[in-house]
Amino acid sequence: MSTEIPIGELSPSLAFGAAYFCISSIGTRLTNIAETYTEEGFFGTATVAFRMPNTKDRLEITLLVDSKSPAIQLELSGGDEEKQPEYLNEIAQRITETLNRFSSVPGVKLSHASKAVVVERKIDESLNQLLTDPDYQKVYVKVADARERLIRIGGDFQPATLEMGAILEPLAGKTGPIPQEEHEELALNLLRWKKEIKKIVNQLTTETDEE
Repeated sequence: MSTEIPIGELSPSLAFGAAYFCISSIGTRLTNIAETYTEEGFFGTATVAFRMPNTKDRLEITLLVDSKSPAIQLELSGGDEEKQPEYLNEIAQRITETLNRFSSVPGVKLSHASKAVVVERKIDESLNQLLTDPDYQKVYVKVADARERLIRIGGDFQPATLEMGAILEPLAGKTGPIPQEEHEELALNLLRWKKEIKKIVNQLTTETDEE
């Protein structure tokens, strides 16, 4: 089941980021993502798996944004087919509200928020790597990429960059699969950083600009 959500005033890449931020939570799992920037424009797609709150329905939601179209393509699969229209409508409404919220954010704050949302996606990629192929070097590269992006934002994100650096140091230079005890600790740290990033992005996109 699918629907379309107008992008509005945001650029396609920002709309993709805002929509992803909306559907991603501590309880979701990123299973697929691809972003492409070409002379023809932006293309982004992402799929996350999750369970609807207070139900046993396990679902997948796929976002697709193409600069050739003024709308986000939203597709829902899984769960109770009779409830899919209700679920899809609820998710589409939340995404619309998030797009409107991001659209009203002043330039500097929007820039910081959009960059932080990219970091959140990179952390989700790290978590997916950890779950599917917990190789030291592959996980290290993804976490290091997320940290470098966070460093460039600075400000409120600095504590997380310091913590990430401390976690990355013992991973550097190691090869082979990550042991289960390290696997679990790293996953918990990644989820904690993701939670902190989402908190700051929410602050950036809801606080009134007093300047």
